[in-house]
Amino acid sequence: MKESPNRVEVDINRIVQDVTILTRKEFTRNRVSLRTELASDLAHVHGDPVLLPQVLINLIMNAIEATSSTNGKREILIRSAKKPDGVLVQVQDSGPAIEPELISRIFEPFFTTKAKGIGLGLSISHSIIESHGGRLWTTPSSTGALFEFTLPTDAADAS
Repeated sequence: MKESPNRVEVDINRIVQDVTILTRKEFTRNRVSLRTELASDLAHVHGDPVLLPQVLINLIMNAIEATSSTNGKREILIRSAKKPDGVLVQVQDSGPAIEPELISRIFEPFFTTKAKGIGLGLSISHSIIESHGGRLWTTPSSTGALFEFTLPTDAADAS
């Protein structure tokens, strides 16, 4: 993929904060609590300031929907962390876990586990992260779903 002309230096923590403000009504409406653990020493990433928030919005909305179907604790945790080759962002929910046999298909276009889903959100998010030189994946978890992505930092790009 060609690099987008809209790529600028962005602060991933600022994107997380902006997106959580944007989605606050959905958290409230669905009675889901949000917790963030954002690393304070993250380098900036070179990215599209419109597309990267879309990835987070998709992961958060999926997590809210999954968590809303549970009778227990409804919580989403968003973490950021420094990695040797860039930054890591995690979105974890307290909803049902993803069935292990579905993990290999979860990013396929038109594959969905939702009754009313069309199966494009995760596929598009996966493409966006890959177009930024990063990686998006899900990790099996006994409690809820855990989606993670990495993005290279400018320092990692230079090496």
